[in-house]
Amino acid sequence: MQRSRLLGDLSIDLKLWRDSRLLAMILASLVALAGLVVYVYVWMPSLPQLLPLHYNGLGSVDLIGPRTDLYKIPGIGAVIFLADLVLASLLYRRERMAAALLLTSSVLAEIMLIVATINIVRLAFGD
Repeated sequence: MQRSRLLGDLSIDLKLWRDSRLLAMILASLVALAGLVVYVYVWMPSLPQLLPLHYNGLGSVDLIGPRTDLYKIPGIGAVIFLADLVLASLLYRRERMAAALLLTSSVLAEIMLIVATINIVRLAFGD
């Protein structure tokens, strides 16, 4: 009985889509994600076949992969966005602040992924 009551409280709340602040966060995440996909797509033809994808604390390359691995970064952003959106939808009715924090963290994660991708592309050309 207790469990079904708890799950009943955790239903997806569509009122989230009427909250202008949260809608702005959702749109910001989507725009950032779309921009990241376009950035990778535009730079892909000019990148070398193998890219340094990760650097250790000393600044040395510790992961080299094919340039197509760069598409994993927008994929990671999409997973983060979808997870945050689902959790925010579930929490919105009971904890609006938690929903707002989740969607804000999604925007910040997208920004960090954009910066990481720009750095990978920049460093691929020796900057």
